[in-house]
Amino acid sequence: MNGFDPRALMARARNLFSGFTTGQKAMTAIAVVAAVVGGTFFVSWVSQPTYAPLFTSLSSTDAAAITAKLTEAKEPYQLADGGTTVLVPQADVYQQRINLSGQGLPAGGGNGDGYSLLDKQSLTTSDFQQKVTYQRALEGELRKTIESIDGVQAAVVHLALPEQDVFTSDAAKPTASVLVKTAPGTSLTSSQVEAVVHLVSSAVPKLDASAVTVADASGQVLSAAGQDGASSALNDARAQQSRTASDATAAAVQSMLDKVVGPGHAVVRVDTSLNYDQQTIDREEYLVDKKQVPLTTSTSKETFKGNGSAVGGVLGPDNISVPSGTGGSASTYTKESGDQTNAVGTQKTHTTAAPGQVKRMTVAVVLDAATTGSADPKQISALVASAAGLDTARGDVVTVDKLPFDTKAAATAAKELAQAESDKRTSDLINLGKTVGLVLLLALALFVFARRSRKVERTPVDLGELEAYREERAQLARPQTLAIDSGLGSPVALEAPKPISPEAEMRAAMHDEISQFIDDQPDEVARLVRGWLVERRP
Repeated sequence: MNGFDPRALMARARNLFSGFTTGQKAMTAIAVVAAVVGGTFFVSWVSQPTYAPLFTSLSSTDAAAITAKLTEAKEPYQLADGGTTVLVPQADVYQQRINLSGQGLPAGGGNGDGYSLLDKQSLTTSDFQQKVTYQRALEGELRKTIESIDGVQAAVVHLALPEQDVFTSDAAKPTASVLVKTAPGTSLTSSQVEAVVHLVSSAVPKLDASAVTVADASGQVLSAAGQDGASSALNDARAQQSRTASDATAAAVQSMLDKVVGPGHAVVRVDTSLNYDQQTIDREEYLVDKKQVPLTTSTSKETFKGNGSAVGGVLGPDNISVPSGTGGSASTYTKESGDQTNAVGTQKTHTTAAPGQVKRMTVAVVLDAATTGSADPKQISALVASAAGLDTARGDVVTVDKLPFDTKAAATAAKELAQAESDKRTSDLINLGKTVGLVLLLALALFVFARRSRKVERTPVDLGELEAYREERAQLARPQTLAIDSGLGSPVALEAPKPISPEAEMRAAMHDEISQFIDDQPDEVARLVRGWLVERRP
């Protein structure tokens, strides 16, 4: 088996390339360039490491220190999220974290603040410096605690600690202010703000929660001094409950109207007022059963009978009776009375009304006049009242009206969305076509190169028959003369020529035509022969 010879391979490639036509040479050059470029990009993409976050939500001080250490160690890194996130190759994440942690990084964004400041004090530190350092350390520790709350990226705490004077009874009270920076797209809830207020107030002696002010990075005051954080959180919770109740009722009514008038042809708005007053009702009732036997019963009867007597005259002067009256008739008197004591039952009821009951609900429904012409507003109003559970006794109101809807914005948005989807599909098809074309071009180049680089096997041709045919033709072409011996008077008998077979004449005619074709069109013959050689390859 012969060894590999690079020069022979290059010579064979040159011979193959020189036999190509102009179009084939151009296609081969393009395929080679595309293969080189594609291979370069592929190797670069494969060899590029995958980066993973090393640290996130870093301060500028920590980010600068970490990148300086990575540069010193010649470790590749990338920055993201505005410089607050450092990325390193995924395989080196854990090792780099261990290395940087051993060097005290990240320091927490405070450049060594917190209680670590107290470790740097010397014996010559004055009383004022000690107080200032303690205040800075306390502010740093509070900042770290607040930054550990979910959603808080950074925080700044300022404390105002007045001097304590033993000779003053009404000394000023400490105050605090907190500035928080939340993550993009997030905000602190009322409970989180209340947590910040109580964290600060509980960490500073004699600091009342009402003396803490909390604001965000946009300048919005989340909790002002003097406000009751618990009341604010409670009000927010109640408002959220009211919105939840309104949204649930609106969703139920909207779902029903979408089935009746079609989606997008009705708008529902619900406002629910909840009663958070806690009421306690005590009620006592007496129950009497008339069929029950009385406990005690008593009856009395009084009767009187008497004869008639003369009626006295009218008194005259000096109270002297004038005897002029007549006699009276007999009289009768009867009196009956009874007393009955019944057993009486007692029922006591203690009712506590839970807060959060619906106090009043109003529902407004607007129908699209262009598409709901046949809908009866009265029927719609009755359906909405039933679906929302309205009670007219407590003042609930439902209003249904038909108005033309403005659909220009929706049509424009739908058109833009359709155009965006069409552009995306077109872009995806173009990218897919580029990828497929590159792959096909590479495959074609490899296929052509593989076929051209195969060794051409030569088939030996027996030229004996052709040489015999040429000798026969040359012999026939000679002039037919007779050899006469000058010394003899008798003629010499010559050998008669051999007859030419039909096959030989046919071969001669084909040979002449092929020779003429080669002389007239040598380029076409060369391409035809190359094609035959390719087809004969295994």
